[in-house]
Order: sequence, then structure tokens, then C-alpha cells
Amino acid sequence: MKFRGVLRSITKAGATSSTSLSSGPRDACVCVIGVGYVGESLLAQFGNVVTAIGYDISTDRVVALRQKYINSPRIHLTNDPADLAKGTHFLIAVPTPLNEDHSVNLDFVKSAISLIMAFAQPNSSIIIESSVPVGTTRKLLTPYKTAFHCGMSPERIDPGRVSPTPEQIPKVVSALTPKAMKHIFALYAMVYETLVPVSKPEVAEMTKLYENCYRMVNIAYVNEIADACVGHGIDPHEMIGAAATKPFGFQPFYPGLGVGGHCIPVNPHYLFENNKGLRILQTATKLMQDRPVRHARRFHRACQGKLFKVEATADEASPRILIVGLGFKNGQTNLACSPALDFAKAIQELGSSRLAFYDPTITASQVPWMEKLEASCWRSDYLESKFDGVVLCNKVSSMDTSVLDNLHKPLLKSYV
Repeated sequence: MKFRGVLRSITKAGATSSTSLSSGPRDACVCVIGVGYVGESLLAQFGNVVTAIGYDISTDRVVALRQKYINSPRIHLTNDPADLAKGTHFLIAVPTPLNEDHSVNLDFVKSAISLIMAFAQPNSSIIIESSVPVGTTRKLLTPYKTAFHCGMSPERIDPGRVSPTPEQIPKVVSALTPKAMKHIFALYAMVYETLVPVSKPEVAEMTKLYENCYRMVNIAYVNEIADACVGHGIDPHEMIGAAATKPFGFQPFYPGLGVGGHCIPVNPHYLFENNKGLRILQTATKLMQDRPVRHARRFHRACQGKLFKVEATADEASPRILIVGLGFKNGQTNLACSPALDFAKAIQELGSSRLAFYDPTITASQVPWMEKLEASCWRSDYLESKFDGVVLCNKVSSMDTSVLDNLHKPLLKSYV
């Protein structure tokens, strides 16, 4: 399928005149199905230029976002499916979690499509934004491609990133038919500065998975190199900085405790779903899954080595450990697939007379099984007297990490 001629005509005509809906794109109503982090971003972007409805099954989420966007007249939040009848374009941004066997659960996507079909008018656009295995869009939307404009445009939101803005991130777009591509291109052209049209949805689906799995493989590699550097007395960050001076053939990645969030840890399994022989990716994924536990065991042994006495009691030989920064990456409050949390759970299983965390952005109720260190205790003298080991997993912008600079007694390990 070739879209070159179609896209050239859209570029000349402009987005406002490239739709055959009864109303032009500027009078469109964009419905976002699922207003989690990704869906909310889409809602906010389109709500700047057209009417945008955010639909979610969570009443709490709808109430919270209504309050947040109370001064945004184009943005509406609802958990009433009937409100979707107003829509002319439907963006599916629902979760695609893994099942227990690591297969991809597409139930939310299928439910979203069924919901849309109950209310959408013919000639509406239906676009999957959620990450899915290659071939999913064609499989699920082909039955509707005659009456609707169906396609796939994978989200590229990076939590915590302020630059580039979502509108400045090039947007990959695809469709099942040339006519659908014309509509979808016109829709996204209202919001995004750069569009990247591809020949079919499979290319768009693979693009998203390749991008994230590329990070998985490279982070696994840099973590192995960083571990090797330690054995040679080399600062891995100094080494990476030197390597990054090469003006070609190299992109710096930095070591850490692992990878977290809703994308990088799980996206390899979307490829494993219907692709065999991805041995490099399989190995990297396994290494990254095991890394927090492996390092927790190593750190626990090191702490025990400091404490061990011939006649020590079980409690005396069980280290007191503080975990600093629990989010899945620097500056994040989300605990999804957090390597720091996996590290802490492993320490708990290994045994600790005191296990606590310090992170001003994480509430005690989010991690009820672990003590939260009070802000008043975040002092060098307190940490030296009350803990045998301190692990810096992530930096938090509101946290004064200088407290850790002059620690002497506790064993300090930093993954940032």
C-alpha cells in the first residue's frame, strides 16, 4: 500500500480540508478511550484545538481529571458510554498488560473497540494508540475498515520529560486504507508538528516495539559493562563520558538498577508473542528482570559481612537497610515494574531487622509493607547511627542527596 500521493495532496490542501466527515476537523470531537498517563496527554493536546472527551471506567480518575481541567472548556470527562455518541474520532489508549504466562492481554483493547462500535457513526476514525503485538490492528479492525477509518499511531510519551513537548515528538501514523490515512493524517496534523506516515499498521506497531526494545538491549549491555568496570576500579560514568566524545557510531546509555514503567520491561514480550528466535532480546530481558534481585543478594551479603560476629544473634546479623528513591526511574512517583521495589522485596525476603525507604514523592500507603523514613530523619548523623546499608536507587528532585555525600558508617551503594 502506498500513501505518497495521498499525503502530498493533504499537505497541499491543509488538514482543515482533508476530511469527508460532515464537519471539518476543527469542528471534530475526539474521544479518548482510557485516560491514564497516555490518554490524558492525548486529551490535553486535542483539547487545545477541538472538543475532546475523555472516557474511563474509573470514577475516581474521571472526577480527578474533571477538577484538573475545570478551566479547559473543550475538555470533558465521563464514564457514561452514551457520551461517546458525540465523537467523530476515537483514540484507544487503554492498558495492554501481560498475563501470568507473559502473553499479552488485549481484553481492554477489544472492549474499547466494542464500546466504540456501539456508539460511533459511520465515517468516524478509530485509531489504536496502545502498544500491541505486530498484526493486532489489522486483526481487530479489519472487520470495520469499510465503514470506518481505521489505523494505528503508537504513543511516544516519556513520563517526566519536559522537552521536547508531546506536540514536538514526531508522530508515526498508519492506516488500513488510503482513505483512512487521509483522515488520520488530517486529525493528527492539527496537533503534532511532524507526522511520520508509514505504509501499514504493522510498520507502526513494530516501530514502537523496536524503539523500546532497543533501549532494553542497550541498557542491559551498559549494566554489564558497568559491573565489569567496578572489577577494574573504573568509574563507569567517566568511561561512558569519554566514549560519548566519539562523534559517530555511538549513543550513550547509562547504568542503573534496572528498567521500569509500563513500556520497556513488558514490550519485549509483545515481540515474543509472534516472533521466534529473538535471542539477544530474550537474553537482555532476562538479565534485566533478574538484576534487582541479583544485586539485592550481593548488597545483603556485603552488609552481613560488616556485621558478622562469631556469637552474633540472628537479629544482630540481619542488616538494617534503607532504600532511597522508589519510583520506576528518576523523578517518577509511579511504582510500575519499579526495580527499586523489586530490590526492596528481595531484601525483605533475605531478612532485615529494619527495612525502610526514603522518597518524599511516595506515600506510606503505596508501600504499606515497608517503613517510610520521616523527612526529619533524613540526616547524615541519623542514617549513620540507624542503618548498616543505604541504597540510592533513584534521585528525586525534592530530595537533598548531599545527605549521602559524607556517610561513613553505613555501606552506601548508588545506582544513579
